[in-house]
Amino acid sequence: MAVRAPHGVTSLDAYWSAILRRRDLTGDLPADRRDRFGAGWDGMVTRGGYLDAPFDFDPKFFGISPREARVLDPQHRLLLEVVWEAFEDAAIPVAAVAASTGVYVGITGRDYWQWLSGDPNSSWTIGNGHSFAAGRIAYTLGLRGPVYALDTACSSSLVAVHTASRALAVGDCDVAVAGGVNLILAPDTTRSVGQTGALSPDGRSRPFDAAANGFVRGEGCGVLVLKRLADARRDRDRVLAVISGTGINHDGRTATFTTPNVSAQATLIESVLAAAGVPAGEVGFHEAHGTGTPLGDPAEVAAIVAGLGRRDGRPLYVGSVKGNVGHTEAAAGALGLIKAVLCLHHRVIAPQANYATLNPRIDLTGTGIEIPVAPVPWEQRLGGCASTSSYGMSGTNAYAVLSPAPPPEPAVTDPTVAGRAAAGLLVSAATPAALAALARRYADHLASLPDEAYPAFADTATGGRTRLRHAVWVAAADAGDAAAALAALAGGTAHPAVRTLAPDEPVPAAPGRTVVTLPTYPWQRGTYVAAPA
Repeated sequence: MAVRAPHGVTSLDAYWSAILRRRDLTGDLPADRRDRFGAGWDGMVTRGGYLDAPFDFDPKFFGISPREARVLDPQHRLLLEVVWEAFEDAAIPVAAVAASTGVYVGITGRDYWQWLSGDPNSSWTIGNGHSFAAGRIAYTLGLRGPVYALDTACSSSLVAVHTASRALAVGDCDVAVAGGVNLILAPDTTRSVGQTGALSPDGRSRPFDAAANGFVRGEGCGVLVLKRLADARRDRDRVLAVISGTGINHDGRTATFTTPNVSAQATLIESVLAAAGVPAGEVGFHEAHGTGTPLGDPAEVAAIVAGLGRRDGRPLYVGSVKGNVGHTEAAAGALGLIKAVLCLHHRVIAPQANYATLNPRIDLTGTGIEIPVAPVPWEQRLGGCASTSSYGMSGTNAYAVLSPAPPPEPAVTDPTVAGRAAAGLLVSAATPAALAALARRYADHLASLPDEAYPAFADTATGGRTRLRHAVWVAAADAGDAAAALAALAGGTAHPAVRTLAPDEPVPAAPGRTVVTLPTYPWQRGTYVAAPA
């Protein structure tokens, strides 16, 4: 997985830390949003969850010219970066799976059309159309599976995950990247949302709270790399959680087009759990849509009570990450799903931000539902599963239920891995400066890594990343030697264990190492090392 969230959150660790600490990551409208529409923002609620430096982008890394990058919607740029980081987190070299990878992107906003000046042209269309957000990912990385851009308003990214999961199940692809993105670059959408009365007048999202008076808009991006469980086990991938079931439906005819339907939401929860074979009592935590609106929260809680409520005295914890980041709209489902996965992975139920007193319109008496205000250890009695919901203003509802990752295979000393690691590890980056920065991060990590963990680290660093243009080989057989050599590389000092590799030069041979040449990208050349089979 990979994530971008407001207030400088650019990693999963930072995201999890902010959630555990109940941090409100929202703030005032950044100056860079006023640059082009200074007066356009006046007279509306502009406090929200904003990303730091959303216009920063390294087009050369992705083979994009500066001229093309200028008209490329920053949402598309952000997706490229976060998809790349998700593959890095999965330790899967992109080129190794390109032929069978699908792309599923939730995206709704088109603010960049307003941000740009001049008359629209063909470059604008290719740089801003929603279909091109997904297509550019596939084009840039050479992915040849199904490619979709989905817009169901606020449920878009969870619908993307649902669509990707179904595609994997029927064999349309073997790997899928799914997620969503949202940026707030121009005032018109904020103004129109504000006219519905849904925005909080004081600029705070307070899901389920007595003081809840609407939501604030938020920015973010979340991407997950998905595989069939059997394939992931075969490939010795690190499995964070299992998507046991997903589903979507629509509210149908309601009082108004945007009015939620309790019955439809509850029916969706019940049908997905039944199809997945997961009893409602096995769900210990539910990540709700949780907008903090006077109408939406009571309706959603009523659906949760109907679909997941308990009568056996055990608590069911419910939360919403919108209290931390605001309503990230097309990215909301992905950010909520990633939070639920992290709760499962860490075996901790995260506390609810911006919550003090239950909304008086919500009655939880006898339901077992609790809103946690401090981290809760995930005890076995709570049930082993998590779930999440995402509801679109268009009426499209999405729900997913997650199970914990299966126990890892029994630890077995693999002489092949050990032999490869004894030879050293590969470190590569797109530029010399990036290489030095990566060497520093590796050195800092290895300085506290026990020697018995070094073989797995070295093998993954060598075989689990796409090799980039600037590469070095570090001949180190243990963590201490590798840390010293990498610290020297980061500081620009020569070290006898560090050798620069030419772009097409293979890594030094080692017993059992498999070296293959994979398809390369136009802006990158090099020999890739296969991950362990």
